[in-house]
Amino acid sequence: MGIYSFVDAAATWSSIPLAVSGFGVTIWQTTKAKKAAEMAQRSAREAKERIGRSSLLVLLPQLHRAEEQLERAVRDGSVELTISWLSTWRWQASQMRGLLDETDPNQREVAVSLQASISSATSAKEKLISNGNPDVVSATRSVRTAMGKVTGELGAMASSHGMQSGAV
Repeated sequence: MGIYSFVDAAATWSSIPLAVSGFGVTIWQTTKAKKAAEMAQRSAREAKERIGRSSLLVLLPQLHRAEEQLERAVRDGSVELTISWLSTWRWQASQMRGLLDETDPNQREVAVSLQASISSATSAKEKLISNGNPDVVSATRSVRTAMGKVTGELGAMASSHGMQSGAV
């Protein structure tokens, strides 16, 4: 047996433990990468939830303001301002509705109320536009009721979300 056959046999036998350890390192690195990816995914999901909660908390005072300004416009009998605040309500309520998680039963209820208020605002706006001398109070009665319901539900939800945002 020559030196070359000895070197060949040594190389063959020594490569087996190196290959096995290489596979072990590969499996270990793959497991670490999978855990890191899962942690990153969880962090991204939590960040998305926090941003959604923050957006809800920012939109809430805007909806309250739209409700208050609509009531003022109705009290003053201003058709133009009433139409403007109805449009503002529709826009902000639509944004709020888009942020809600409708798989959560509480948020689903709020989403249904928001949609009802949006539909009422559209109907009230149409009444005000189509009538030459509209009665602002009666044309907006149903939307003002729907708005009050929404802002009441959102107030309770905001308290819950406000507490959650500090807990995470």
